[in-house]
Amino acid sequence: MEKDELRQALHLGKIAQVGFVVRDLSQSIKNYQEIIGIGPFTTLELRPEKSFIKDRKPDFHLKIGFAQLTEELALELVEVVGGEPYHKDFLEKHGEGVQHLGFVTDEYDQVLKRADKLGIEVLMWGEADVPGAGHIRAAYLDTSNLMGVVVEVIEMG
Repeated sequence: MEKDELRQALHLGKIAQVGFVVRDLSQSIKNYQEIIGIGPFTTLELRPEKSFIKDRKPDFHLKIGFAQLTEELALELVEVVGGEPYHKDFLEKHGEGVQHLGFVTDEYDQVLKRADKLGIEVLMWGEADVPGAGHIRAAYLDTSNLMGVVVEVIEMG
């Protein structure tokens, strides 16, 4: 399948975040604010009420920091606190850096079905009530072999 066909078939929605995996969220936030002036950050701890991780225990615990870069695009910093999410694999293989691009969609279930039909696997998903953001569902699609980065599909509601 050609790239244009793939983009149209997935119909991911609008890009909303660039996600970095970091070793120490507090230190990373400090560095981003003091060295390059990105911030302020909103932080939260995430332990999804419902989750799935391909080939492993589905429980995980993350610390996350968000900084709005533009009205439509945020920087997300993710620290693994516990469990075995794919963020941990990324950190072990590549070190800190860009791990995913997050897309907000109103067609969450449909995007996952379209990805499945295209042979793109779901690596992990989580569902949780997030203070200030409401009920969130998010899934990582295994697009790293296509783009060198994972795609996250996010439903906010």
